[in-house]
Amino acid sequence: MARFASHVAALCLMVAFPRLQAGCPAGEGYPSANVSTCVLCGAGTWSGEGSAECTRCPPGTWSSVTGAVDAGTCVRCPRGTWSSQMGSPTQDSCQGCSPGRWGGADGLAGDSQCTACSPGTWAAEHGATSDEVCTACAPGKWSSQVGSSSAAHCIDCAPGTWNDESGASALQSCKPCGAGTWSAEWGASSKSTCTGCEVGTYQPAVGQANQSVCMRCAPGKYGPMMGAATCASCPSGTWNTDFAKTECTICPQGRWMHSLGSLRGEGCMPCAGSGDCLPDSSARITIEFVNFPYADVDTVQMEKVQVALAEEIASACSIDNQSVVDLQGKSSSVSVSTDGTVSAFVTEVKKFTANELAARLHTRAFRGKLVNSTLAVLGTVKRHFGAGAISLRPEEFLPVTLTSTTTSVVSSTSSSITAFLSTGSSSPSPSGFSLLGMSSVSLSRNETGGSQHHDEPLQATDRKDFEFVELSGTATPAASLAALLVCSGLVMHRI
Repeated sequence: MARFASHVAALCLMVAFPRLQAGCPAGEGYPSANVSTCVLCGAGTWSGEGSAECTRCPPGTWSSVTGAVDAGTCVRCPRGTWSSQMGSPTQDSCQGCSPGRWGGADGLAGDSQCTACSPGTWAAEHGATSDEVCTACAPGKWSSQVGSSSAAHCIDCAPGTWNDESGASALQSCKPCGAGTWSAEWGASSKSTCTGCEVGTYQPAVGQANQSVCMRCAPGKYGPMMGAATCASCPSGTWNTDFAKTECTICPQGRWMHSLGSLRGEGCMPCAGSGDCLPDSSARITIEFVNFPYADVDTVQMEKVQVALAEEIASACSIDNQSVVDLQGKSSSVSVSTDGTVSAFVTEVKKFTANELAARLHTRAFRGKLVNSTLAVLGTVKRHFGAGAISLRPEEFLPVTLTSTTTSVVSSTSSSITAFLSTGSSSPSPSGFSLLGMSSVSLSRNETGGSQHHDEPLQATDRKDFEFVELSGTATPAASLAALLVCSGLVMHRI
C-alpha cells in the first residue's frame, strides 16, 4: 500500500509541473507570470524554442506576424520615419521625421535620431529622407538654429550690413558697409546697397544705417568724390573757407602758398623770381586713388596703368608724354604705391603757370579720365573706386639714387642701405617712392675701418631683389619715410 502511494505522488508532480523544464514551443509563450499555459505569440512579438515568454520587437521595428519564431520577422521602419514603440504590430507606428529633420537610415527609434538640418538651412517637409530637403537661407539672411522648419527662422541682415552668400549660419556673415557709405535696407544681399556719402561729405565708420551719419567737410578741406571716409586737406596753392566744398579755391595768378589745409586766401603770397610760380619748370603731382586694386594687378597690367596715367597727365598739362616721369626718372610713367597713391613729375613746363596747371588738374573731368583709363587697362568695374585728392607742388625733379654702406667700429659691424633723396630745396622730401619696376640698380659699398675709407662698387641686376620694396610717406613725408626705412633696417640721408 505504501509503495502504491509513492508512485501516485510522483505522477502528480509530473502532471503539476509539465512545462518548468521544457518551456514553450517556438512561437509560443506564457501570456502572464501567473498563467503557465503556452499560447501563440501575438503580432509584434516572437519566441524561440523553449522560451517561456514572447519577446517584443524593439523600437524602430514592427511585425504583423503571429506565432513568429525569431526576430527576423521584426521589420525596420523605412527611411524618413521612426518609432519609439516596443512590440509594434503595424507599420502605422512609424512616424515621419519632423520638419527640419531627415532620416537617412531605416529603423530609427526616435525623432531625435533623425538628422537635423544644419545652421543656415531649413526644411518644411515631413518625413524627408536626405539632406537635399534642407534649403539654404537666401542671401541677405542668416540662421544659427539647428533643425529649422521654416524660412521664417532665417534672420535679415541689419541695415548697414549685407551678405551675398546663401546658407549663412552666423551674424558675422553680414558684412558691414565700408566707411564713407551707409544702407537703410534690411536683408541686403549685395554690397551695391551701400550708398556712398555725397561729395563734400564724409563718414569714417563702418556699418552705418542711414545718411544722417555723413558729415560736412570742414573749412580747409574738401570732398571731391562720393563715399569718402575722410575729407582731403586743400592742397598747396589752394584754400577754402566753407563747409561741404567739393573743390578748393586756387590762388590767383602769380601767387602761391605751400601749406596744406589753408582756410583763407590771404596765405597766397607772390611767387619770388618767377611769375609762373614754376621756378624749375617742373612740379610734383600726387593723385590719391580710393579702393585701387593693387593686390590684383600683375606687373604687365601695372606698367600699362602707369603709362595710361602718364598720358592723361600729359594731356591735361598740354606737354609731351616724355615730360611726365616717375620718381626714378622713367619717362612716360608714374609711380604707384600699394595704397593707390600715384606720384609723378611734370617737367619742361613752358606754356602754363602753376595756377593754370592746378586749374586743369583739380577738376571732376580729369578725375573721371584717370578712373576710366585705369579701368580700361584692368578690364573691370570697381564700385567706389575713384580718384580722390589731387595736388600739384612746384618742385625741381631729381631722381632717387641708392647706395649701400657698411661701417665697422672697433669690434662691432653694422650694415645698412642708405637711400639718398635729393630734393635740391628746403621743402620736405618726396612723400614716397617705389622701387617696383626697377630692373637694374647701381650700389656702392663704403668700408670704414679706423681712419681708412674704401669704396667698393656693387651691382644688383635681379629685379626680384627690390620688387617688394614699397615706401610711402604721410603728412610729414621726410619723417615718415625715415621711420619706414629704419623699420626695414635702412638709413635715410638727404643731400
